[in-house]
Amino acid sequence: MLKKLPWYLIYLRLLLTIVAVLFGYYGVLGAAYVVLLAIAAATDYYDGVLARKYGVETAALRQWDSIADTIFFIGVLVGMWLAHPEVYSKYAWGIYAILGLEALRYIIDIAKFRRGASYHALSAKVFGVSLLAATIAVMGFGISEPFFSIAIVMGILSELEGLAMSLVLREWTYNIKHIGVAMQIRKGND
Repeated sequence: MLKKLPWYLIYLRLLLTIVAVLFGYYGVLGAAYVVLLAIAAATDYYDGVLARKYGVETAALRQWDSIADTIFFIGVLVGMWLAHPEVYSKYAWGIYAILGLEALRYIIDIAKFRRGASYHALSAKVFGVSLLAATIAVMGFGISEPFFSIAIVMGILSELEGLAMSLVLREWTYNIKHIGVAMQIRKGND
């Protein structure tokens, strides 16, 4: 049972996506939305911790962790669009840039590796933290600056690094901390 707990946390995060959209639709903001985000962040953190603790960290688990993160924050984005359309409009350029880069990376990954990448790079972790802070600021307190601008910059940088890693690597792999590691892997395979 405990060895399946990381998977259950990923499933919970996927279910929380629906709650994120509904909260935005019904205007359930403030502390309730912050609690929702805290629960989602805890599931994201502990799925990896528990997977390593119980020795069940696999490529599939890491890949689904990345997929759940993406789906959850798309749900949060929809919730934000419903609750704060003015914030969404103000930052639409950055939102679309990040989504477009993510889609491009998935296309490249699937064409090259036959599945999406799951790098869990440090830049992605920084992006995740900045995105969490921006979402708490907007959905919890109704403010966007400077948090949303920082999250957009970090998101674009993270996506560009992910793209670079996908272009550098010759074989699918996961848990690549930064582009330097990807380049070392490639040199090792040459």
